[in-house]
Amino acid sequence: MLIQGSLDVSLIKKRIKFNYGKVSLWLDLSESLFSSFDVDVGTKVLLNSLRKDDAINYSKALDLGCGYGPIGLFLKAQDPSRDVHMVDRDALAVAFASHNARVNDYNATVYPSLDYEQVVDTFSLIISNFPAKTAVKGLRAFVYGASEHLAGDGVLALVVVRELTKALELVLDNQAIRILYKEYKRDYSIFHVSFTAPIRSLERKYERKRMTLSFSRNYVVETAFGLPEFDTLNFGTRSMYSLLRDVADREYDSVLVLEPGQGHGAIAVMDSLKPSELVLGSRDLLSLKFAARNVSGNFNVEPSTTLSPYLQKAPEQELTVWSIQRKDDLALNAYNLKALLKGTGLLLVYGRTSLLHALLRRERVKVLKESAYGSYSAQLLKTK
Repeated sequence: MLIQGSLDVSLIKKRIKFNYGKVSLWLDLSESLFSSFDVDVGTKVLLNSLRKDDAINYSKALDLGCGYGPIGLFLKAQDPSRDVHMVDRDALAVAFASHNARVNDYNATVYPSLDYEQVVDTFSLIISNFPAKTAVKGLRAFVYGASEHLAGDGVLALVVVRELTKALELVLDNQAIRILYKEYKRDYSIFHVSFTAPIRSLERKYERKRMTLSFSRNYVVETAFGLPEFDTLNFGTRSMYSLLRDVADREYDSVLVLEPGQGHGAIAVMDSLKPSELVLGSRDLLSLKFAARNVSGNFNVEPSTTLSPYLQKAPEQELTVWSIQRKDDLALNAYNLKALLKGTGLLLVYGRTSLLHALLRRERVKVLKESAYGSYSAQLLKTK
């Protein structure tokens, strides 16, 4: 289930004016999304490459991995009659891209998708600034998946950081791919390609490796590229599990696991508390996919999943277990915390102790129990 709504303006870091070519756009930025100070150079060189390729039909375009929307909105600003779609696996990116479309008074179709998994249309142009931290498996999914979502004369335009150039060239070395344009910059490489036939993508396109979790018994999980804790548990998760065992003296009918990552925390909850209802909430489609799969595979139950850019109301669950991962998410986490503290349930947070202190220092919360390992800790909280 996806929860959507108007973007809360308190999450906007700043507004910039993006002037490029004859296009001028206002863009609101988030500290939690890529390129949070200005439109990045990779996007600019990709957009600049478009004018050098006469083979492109712009009538229906897909901005794949849109972030806060500079590529898709640039195409729309060039010609508002274009049918522009923008997708991203991150619900926060979708919220910002939708918001920025409204800011500039453009009508675009914006929705969440893990690469092409939620895309049903075909396009004359698919364009993407490929995320540098995504693995080569993801690069293959972006390229080969385009072959099934392009019209006969459609073009895929892609920019990668220079370090991924050789990997991309290997992916493009396929008899069904025609390279229409390529350009090598100091830090980036740009390719425009078309396809003579569909190319089947790998079924296990994000799987990294299997690992074993040792809680009250052993659990086997499948980990993904692009998510943390792919080969071992960090001390934050270990602290959380230790604390869960301390609170297992009462029953919790319903538990929300917020930002479950690979699903390690959700499995720890099922192992320790055995709730009758487990809800997974995240802004990341990849996390929800793997966490739900790992819970289902180990407990033969299907958890509920909620995709949302942030919490828009207090959860109804008796306990929320929340992994705090990134220092760049401080504003977003503070927003989520205020929503959580309006509820009646208990809150268990875990992660680096410095991040927890930065998040909690301005809130009136009481620490009921705490567990710590090194520079990580977990805290069970209630409102004072």
